Amino acid sequence: MHDTPIFNYRKALLWVIAISFVLRAFFAAAIQLGNDEVYYWLLAANPASTYFDHPPMFSWFINLFSFGLAFDSEMAVRMSSLIVFTLNTILVFRIGKELKSERMGFIAALLYQSSIYTFVITGIMILPDTPLSVFWLLALRSFIIALKNEHPGKREQFHMLLAGFFTGLAVISKYHAILLWAGAGAFVLFHRRTWFLKPQLYLATAISLVIILPVVLSGSENVSFQTNRISLFSDIRPLFLIREFFGQLLYNNPVNVILAFTAVFTFRKMKFLPKDIFSLLLWFALPGIFIFLFFSLYSATLPHWSAPAYYAMLFISAAYLSEISPKMFPRINSLAIGLLGIVLLLAFAQINYGLIDSPKQHGNIENLGKDDVTLDMYGWDRISNAFMKESFGKHPDTRTIIAHKWYNAAHLDYYLARSNNLKLIALGSPLDVHEYLRINQLRGGVEKGEDAWFIALSRSFYDPRKLYSGQIENITPIDTIYITRRTDTVEAAVVFYMKGSR
Repeated sequence: MHDTPIFNYRKALLWVIAISFVLRAFFAAAIQLGNDEVYYWLLAANPASTYFDHPPMFSWFINLFSFGLAFDSEMAVRMSSLIVFTLNTILVFRIGKELKSERMGFIAALLYQSSIYTFVITGIMILPDTPLSVFWLLALRSFIIALKNEHPGKREQFHMLLAGFFTGLAVISKYHAILLWAGAGAFVLFHRRTWFLKPQLYLATAISLVIILPVVLSGSENVSFQTNRISLFSDIRPLFLIREFFGQLLYNNPVNVILAFTAVFTFRKMKFLPKDIFSLLLWFALPGIFIFLFFSLYSATLPHWSAPAYYAMLFISAAYLSEISPKMFPRINSLAIGLLGIVLLLAFAQINYGLIDSPKQHGNIENLGKDDVTLDMYGWDRISNAFMKESFGKHPDTRTIIAHKWYNAAHLDYYLARSNNLKLIALGSPLDVHEYLRINQLRGGVEKGEDAWFIALSRSFYDPRKLYSGQIENITPIDTIYITRRTDTVEAAVVFYMKGSR
């Protein structure tokens, strides 16, 4: 097989990166922030060493790439994802080159670009997965360099130390990055026992611990929160397993997942990688994939938890494709990118224009739009504008908003309170308000006798007359704001006036 000249791969990669950046920047600017994103903006705007429900790395990234939130538009809040995804594409290319060739690196970069998880969740949206992605890939690269040879030299030993450093940073992005050490440890145990005689292995472990332990010890409540999300060996829940299975398939692009497992099962017949490298990549991939499938037998899981494990699989796929296809752009890459493009266009159209009508909830305004998840990223600016125009003028001296759940609270915080110099306080149990427990104190809470607003969203309706009957003297609904998409009324916001906090 004759490779296309090397410089063509690099030039093509630059074109892929440029086109991808423009597309992702458009979506980042044109779609409102989702539930989790506005909450992460809130935490970045109120920084701490760790948080109720997550370690702090995502907050540092938001502040770093938005210049301390000096710029806080949707695109600015998401800027770290736009930039990190670009860097990750280059990193994937370099890992592929390290493993086999620039051709393999380029194909791996195309696979990385075509995953819904990487392109959307880590490349457009701002979630803890954004910093996780870059540190996971950096750690994976260093582990590959350190472990691919049976007799490590100075370069390999240095990269073992780097692997420990990057794994520590990955763990304080999301705790399940500890799976990187699990994969490396298993490979050392079964294939590279000589590393047990190398001090760099223990130094690398110590480096990871030095980075991780201060965050874990200062945030024991968020470690507890994360571990409590999984309960094992209770009743088996087949529907959770089915949801996780198809979620993994969808998030990582069905074309890419099928290709990856085809490559795995073809390896015995076609040795497209050195056997040890193939085993090393499997140790970084399969445990993460199957651990979360196992967890989903008993608890509700989210498909993006396992998605970083597919990073190692894309290098297996790329090595396989580089052998079976002579094209610079293998046809299956085009198919995967095409499928991603269709999904993105449909999602954008649904969010902003409602191609598919929202499920109707007849006769009950309190459930309007309840089952339409695309409304998470639609209509918040309209609620803000209507509130300030229609409701706020009736009591212009009342500048406090009370909310009940962190997810509605954060949206109202970003789209309403932030731009109108209002104060938002979330009153509820710790599991309802999360980090608002701390932020309420920073904002001074609700003073005795203070009046406030409450905005009840129809998709997750909470009646403040029931929630705060013993805490507020008088609670009265004064307005209803209707949100339309095309010609449909898709959501309602009931504005309550709360007179006299006790």
